[in-house]
Amino acid sequence: MRLVSLGIVFAAVHGVGHSQTTEPVTTAFEVASVKPSGPKSLRGSDFGPGSSDPTRYYFHSASLLDLIITAYKVEVFQVSSKTALDRQTFDLDTKLPANTTKKQFQVMLQNLLAERFHLKLHIESKEFPAYALVVSKGGPRLNQPAEGANFPNLAPGRPGFERRDSRAGGFRVVRMRAQKQPISWLATMLQSPNGRTVVDQTGLTETYDFTLEFSEEIPNTDSPPGAQVAPDLFKALQQQLGLQLVAKRIPFDVVVVDSVDKMPTEN
Repeated sequence: MRLVSLGIVFAAVHGVGHSQTTEPVTTAFEVASVKPSGPKSLRGSDFGPGSSDPTRYYFHSASLLDLIITAYKVEVFQVSSKTALDRQTFDLDTKLPANTTKKQFQVMLQNLLAERFHLKLHIESKEFPAYALVVSKGGPRLNQPAEGANFPNLAPGRPGFERRDSRAGGFRVVRMRAQKQPISWLATMLQSPNGRTVVDQTGLTETYDFTLEFSEEIPNTDSPPGAQVAPDLFKALQQQLGLQLVAKRIPFDVVVVDSVDKMPTEN
């Protein structure tokens, strides 16, 4: 069992590298307000590092579970708590220092949860049924990014992605186009039919241009013969990208909540 500091978390603990300059690493928001949501609060989050407004971040009508998932970059199944974390919602509004990285942002949010909600936790490793994304026997069928070429609706020469869904009978047809994207990114975008998480185990580290088209059966609908106009996800990955989904048990880090206050301290 791997333990995480139960108090204030410092950036180095969670993989934020030491700066090459003499400037200290910031581990707190410049301004942070967290309060119970009101009846007019609309659920949603936006901005932060890498966005159009990197010095501001908000998450309104967010449960404690939402905030923990965001702070520790995990999925719902990776949070374990004897205390209910989704019964009360809060409005979080913050101001970040300029040039805050995504990892530093996570540390700031972790520290805020420790300060305002007195969150104490530890990390355990646990195996879950999942899918490993691997290279098929015939090798990958991926295109290196073409300089100057681009998909429609994507900026030339820049990383991008678009997804379009349509319907054919009782099937949803999904068409994904990626430009200059790593396969690790593709794994995070895929949703298996049974809801299992997809983990990149291809060993491919470069970026690629690719198109993936597959169909998903829509539950509780009748599908006439010939309605499926694209292969399912498993076949599409093999035929179009030379990749394969393999069912297996994979270890994941689980955030185990030891104690937490249901309401935050005053701002």
